Amino acid sequence: MAGQYSGEADFRWRGESVSRLENLSDIVFALVLTLAALQSIPSSFSELIGLWRGALSIAICFALVLLIWRTHHVFFRRYGLDDGWVTGLNALLLFLVLIYIYPLKFMTDFVVSYFTGGFDNVEEITGILTLSQVPVLYAVYGGFFGAVYGVFALLHAHALRRADDLELTPVERSWTRFEIEFAIGTVVLSLAVIALAFILPEPLAAFSGMLFAMMGLIAWLCSARAKARIGRQADLPES
Repeated sequence: MAGQYSGEADFRWRGESVSRLENLSDIVFALVLTLAALQSIPSSFSELIGLWRGALSIAICFALVLLIWRTHHVFFRRYGLDDGWVTGLNALLLFLVLIYIYPLKFMTDFVVSYFTGGFDNVEEITGILTLSQVPVLYAVYGGFFGAVYGVFALLHAHALRRADDLELTPVERSWTRFEIEFAIGTVVLSLAVIALAFILPEPLAAFSGMLFAMMGLIAWLCSARAKARIGRQADLPES
């Protein structure tokens, strides 16, 4: 029920019910996962035997898409916003996620096959992806990933602008700022991955994607900042 702390301990969920906007979004997310699975349908016995690689690739895609869906879901539950700005940004987000599944599935298929012995020889690997093409792949992948979190930053910034209308508490405002800072940090990280992929020599450019592991560090730093803000607010004398 709206107005209760039904989803989180320190954030009141204002979304009374699932809106048509969210229903459309869930359909698109389901379609994206379906597209990822359809690309793994075996067409020969050898592909059937190696289907576990496709399953692992789908699992990685599922986890990453679910991460985006979870952020999307929590946003609508926390703020219950359904205005023109949110509708436009949500449409952009759905478009990005729908396109994002193609480079994501290509990347996961290649990485899983590469590290599990799915290629018979070097020629088979270079027939799919050469070292000179790696920076372009990172530009596509990092560009879409950064754009998705750029939309999340704009959505939460809009919610923060509506803080008075939504009657956000100081704690809720602090965690909203956390979402903005984390999203911006992810955008900057995505740009750094792309830049390194083009700057580093070919043998090392492929490892630039390992920087995405720093998302955990960014989340920790942003969380520490949010908790520090909340602590300072708690120390302020009541008026």
